[in-house]
Amino acid sequence: MRSPELPPTQRHVLSHTLGHGSTTRPRLLAATGLSKPSVNDAVSALEEAGYLRRNGRHVPATGKPAVLFEAADEVGWALGVDLGSSHVELMAVDLAGARTTHVSISEPVRPGEARRREPSPHVMERAARQLADWCAGRDRLRAVTIALPQIIDARRSQVPASAGQEKGAVATLLDALTDHFDGPVRLENNVNCSAVAEMRIGAGADVPSLAYLQLGVGVGAGLINEGRLVRGAHGAAGELSRLPFPWADGAEQTSRHAMEERLAASRLVDSYRSQAPGAASVGDVVKAILADVAAGSAEAKAVLDAYVLDVARACAALAAVVDPDLVVIGGEIGDAPEVVEAVQAAARPLHEFVAISSSVVGALATVLGAVILGLEQAHSELLGEYAVHATAAVDRLRAERP
Repeated sequence: MRSPELPPTQRHVLSHTLGHGSTTRPRLLAATGLSKPSVNDAVSALEEAGYLRRNGRHVPATGKPAVLFEAADEVGWALGVDLGSSHVELMAVDLAGARTTHVSISEPVRPGEARRREPSPHVMERAARQLADWCAGRDRLRAVTIALPQIIDARRSQVPASAGQEKGAVATLLDALTDHFDGPVRLENNVNCSAVAEMRIGAGADVPSLAYLQLGVGVGAGLINEGRLVRGAHGAAGELSRLPFPWADGAEQTSRHAMEERLAASRLVDSYRSQAPGAASVGDVVKAILADVAAGSAEAKAVLDAYVLDVARACAALAAVVDPDLVVIGGEIGDAPEVVEAVQAAARPLHEFVAISSSVVGALATVLGAVILGLEQAHSELLGEYAVHATAAVDRLRAERP
């Protein structure tokens, strides 16, 4: 889509500037193929409008020094939000991908407390204040993506910035944005966002297709084929928790989410918590199990082997249906390379093409994926057919990520 703000020549010049981070008039001449007067006019107009600013001089080994230009604040920024069940992750990035700001807001879940549907009002109040502060201190907000732990169908993938029909935590965020953003807010499944981050700047950066298997409190998969998210007809592609389980003759499925109960990291925790009473998290329990396995504990090995085999079967199922180049395991399980290596070994006899990797992006995968989607959207809407350098801006997040 063409931006109504800028004529084609200016969009062409601004796109190259965002792609390179900083540039000079001679570089723009070579990169764009435009005439010298056209480049000079575009740069002057973009400077006057507040889209470009001067940032020193480039002194080449031969030739004349040239003024360096970079994107200015008026170009704007993108916002990504990971709205979990007990936390909110906020990330802001400028359109060059050069400056990121990240804030995490959460409160601990008490032992025995039921799983929450969304963060507490206290957490949401703090998140809303943070958003309002960011918006007040920055120029134009270009795109907003909110990642949610739920199915997002096409009818709800774009919502007005005003709260409208939305309720609860989403409405709180939209209300905080009302005075600062007038475009549609994008809603996306949280595991899909993690898959995007892993594909763009993580383990899948060199392959065209990927399945991201999230093993946490919930279980799900984000699917990317030829660089594009696979959402399905109802936005429910990758919802592994909905798979019927077990399939054995005579066995009855005890829950609609029986597969999630089988694969969730909490199962591993519950299976071994009595042996690791001091463990405060899934990661702590995994470390305790691995330490006991190394010490020769048959009980720890049996618990780990049973869980690893179930995860390997899930990976083989993904490979059989989707045939991705790579299955990336995320969540705290993905942070344990020994477990992921064991899953790969267990999956190899089940499917000859399955390749499994740990997450490279890690715990911030969801909010990074959300901000990447926002960054790409902002480039597209501002620059139209000249939005060919969003990839370079996204790549900078690899080095700049918190």
